[in-house]
Amino acid sequence: MTSETMTLAFELASLQQVREPQAVVVDARRWAQNVGVVSTDFDAAHAFSAEYLIRRDFLVRPTQSNFQRICSQLKTERHVLVGVASNRPDYLPQPHWEYLSLGDAADAASWDLETTETTPQTESTPWLNRILRTQE
Repeated sequence: MTSETMTLAFELASLQQVREPQAVVVDARRWAQNVGVVSTDFDAAHAFSAEYLIRRDFLVRPTQSNFQRICSQLKTERHVLVGVASNRPDYLPQPHWEYLSLGDAADAASWDLETTETTPQTESTPWLNRILRTQE
């Protein structure tokens, strides 16, 4: 574990491509002080967060001014965006934000990505299933 502080943002599309979005965010919170979601569609982001019980510290649209505001409000040593594109998005401010593709982030953190063989969960998350089984 590093003593470095971090703010981590996920593009909504990147969370939609992992097998267990809630587990990914919980894992990210072990080493990031702030975890948020980036989306052009706030309704979809709210619905996805509610469906997968994702606690987020912020929700922003992908604009340079929003990312600059996050830097000024959330004082951490690093700010990292995890996204689906292979290259850094144009809206991400160069001096303050790092970019990590979902594939690279998933490899580094051992997150499972959805594949054509897997089906998205519509009932509940594995975490919720464990909790419900425990209470029976």
